[in-house]
Amino acid sequence: MRRYLIVALLASVATMAQAQSATSFYKWKDAQGVTHYTDSPPPGGTKVEKVHTSGATASTQPSTEGVSPEPKPEPAKGTSGPTADTPENRGKLCETLKSNLEVLGKDQPVSADDGKGGSVQLDTAARQRQMETAQAQYTLYCKK
Repeated sequence: MRRYLIVALLASVATMAQAQSATSFYKWKDAQGVTHYTDSPPPGGTKVEKVHTSGATASTQPSTEGVSPEPKPEPAKGTSGPTADTPENRGKLCETLKSNLEVLGKDQPVSADDGKGGSVQLDTAARQRQMETAQAQYTLYCKK
């Protein structure tokens, strides 16, 4: 009888310990696209996803059991992977970089692809980063 009491006590303590280890987190992305995980809600107006954890450890390999495979994204029209480094393609790249530098150098609003099918207006810091990147690429690929 005593043995059953000890087993029942251990089972209830283990259940309570597992229930206490279950927590919730908030997952959200900031304006720069950086994903954050916090235990408190993000600033107001931010799209947030509540993530629940059970406290149990999980395999680092995703389970494919009962899950249909995700469709692979279609490549953009006219592209079929990496572009060959040919004089013609290099010329097109240099033209695009030069055009981007001209647009970024003007004193007018500039929008960029947000990676989700939409666009986002660049602030002064983002515009400066884009200019520096385009200038570095132009120097690397276009100046001889």
